[in-house]
Amino acid sequence: MFCFRTILGGIGLVPDKPPDGINAPSSGTGINVSDIVLWTVACVLLFHALGDRGLWTSEGRWAEVTRQMLATGDFFHPAINKAPYFDKPLLSYWLIAIVSAVTGRLDEWVIRLPSAISGLLALWGTIFLGKRLWSEQVGRTAGWILLTTFGMLFWARTGTADMENLAAITLAVVWYCSRKGGPTFFTFFVFYIICFTGAQTKGLVAVAVPVLAVLADLLRQRSFLSLFKPPHLMALAINLAIYLTPFIYAAMTREGYQANGLALVFQENILRYFQPFDHVEPFYVYLYHLPALFLPWAPLLIIALFKFFTAPKNLDRRTRWLMDFVVLVFVFFTVSGSRRSYYILPMLPFCAILTSVFLNSDGNERWKRLGLGLQSGSFILIAVLLIFVPLVRPLIEKGMALAVPDCFGYGMAILGVLALIPTFLYRLRLDLIGGIGGAAPKTTAIILTSAILMGVFFWQQLNMDVYRTERPFAMGLKSMVTGISSGRIAFYHEVSPNILFYLDLEGPVQVVNNPESLKKFLAEGSHTKILVSDQRHTSDVACLLSTVEDVDQPELREKTYPWERKTSKKFVAWKIERQSES
Repeated sequence: MFCFRTILGGIGLVPDKPPDGINAPSSGTGINVSDIVLWTVACVLLFHALGDRGLWTSEGRWAEVTRQMLATGDFFHPAINKAPYFDKPLLSYWLIAIVSAVTGRLDEWVIRLPSAISGLLALWGTIFLGKRLWSEQVGRTAGWILLTTFGMLFWARTGTADMENLAAITLAVVWYCSRKGGPTFFTFFVFYIICFTGAQTKGLVAVAVPVLAVLADLLRQRSFLSLFKPPHLMALAINLAIYLTPFIYAAMTREGYQANGLALVFQENILRYFQPFDHVEPFYVYLYHLPALFLPWAPLLIIALFKFFTAPKNLDRRTRWLMDFVVLVFVFFTVSGSRRSYYILPMLPFCAILTSVFLNSDGNERWKRLGLGLQSGSFILIAVLLIFVPLVRPLIEKGMALAVPDCFGYGMAILGVLALIPTFLYRLRLDLIGGIGGAAPKTTAIILTSAILMGVFFWQQLNMDVYRTERPFAMGLKSMVTGISSGRIAFYHEVSPNILFYLDLEGPVQVVNNPESLKKFLAEGSHTKILVSDQRHTSDVACLLSTVEDVDQPELREKTYPWERKTSKKFVAWKIERQSES
């Protein structure tokens, strides 16, 4: 009976208890318990087992570029397999290199640490902005929401430049909102330092988005012309020159980087926006990409946006500015011809603040009950499903022909029970739940449940890494190439940065693009050679090898599982041994 009532209350069909105990209790020393809980959970979610997973897709580019920088001592000419690679600016590689220099290692943990630290910075900026413009409760609730979104946690635990970019954007907006009462040269100078620092990690979107925050504010104040005043223009010009300096230096100091530095700045930031050459998706994709990245809080965000859009006259000046800013950023990314799900990541901190403002504003009780009811009900349903995972485990093992790890069974059930505890405490002992999250008791219960469920998701992601096959293949290939120089190793059609990173070779490998160049590679010398290809080209390479070297079967194959449908990008490797002619 209690569970039935709990579920009904979760979806808003049973009235909630009065929202007393909203403010978090503080200890006699002045330390806020809710802040301690928030930052402890943040450190666990962002840093726990950060380096346990193998490299994931694009992480290999950051790993291999940094490895070559450290190996050569050249930090201004990024390269993969000795070929110039300036698709992304330099700073994100430098951050990894700094961590590597301090720790004396270069592995998955080092590659991802700058992203995780950037996640903490973005979280701090979100909390600070919410507290400064609204209240401590708004800031803290926004921090919890951002921390427990899928997009935030996924990209903060991924070794790319996306989280550094998001952190810079958040901090630039924080700086402007803290100093906009005095728009001096110094204010704009620091503002653009932060923006262009972010641009040095991923691109000029780190400048565009904060500028949209300024634009939204000035349009509301009808003081748009202040952007054309000398202090602002001088600050922009100086920082633009600083931003371009590394690209100019790279172009001047090595041949081949003229087309791989400044040219790519234009191609990746300007040309891609107006005349996309890849990543072309329908104009409406962000209507589902944004909610997907904002999971599990998407229902509350949608309700908040609907309520604010339908009653704009009831919003205070700060909330109107935030709404204008969110809309401008969404339109900015939508208008671009090149669209990818993670491009919209910079919206997450501000969507978290917007959702928090909705939850903590006066009035709108019916809408808040609806939103919190949907969140609570969906979380309870997920937790109950987790409890029943052990029952379906035998079916999974039989259907997929694999041995599911023990933690995927009873471990999931235990975590499902843990996820229900905040809701039980809210229903039975309101005094225990109130204040822990620095929000209203029901909001706190939902926040803690979300943190547990997201922890479950990323914990299971770590456990399921045993079924990822690229790193084991790379380590097997590393043993296979022992004693063979890098010049006698070739990749057919394209080289894999992930594989190169794990091989840790001193020099570049060869890349053979067609049958003729493959024949030439095989004919060079009489030494043992290694040929690596993905499975798309296995039959073509095998046929050629059988006629030229009497070798057809690969010596090493990347493992595949019965449930995998797309295996064409998995790797195989041939060991070609030739005896010298006497």
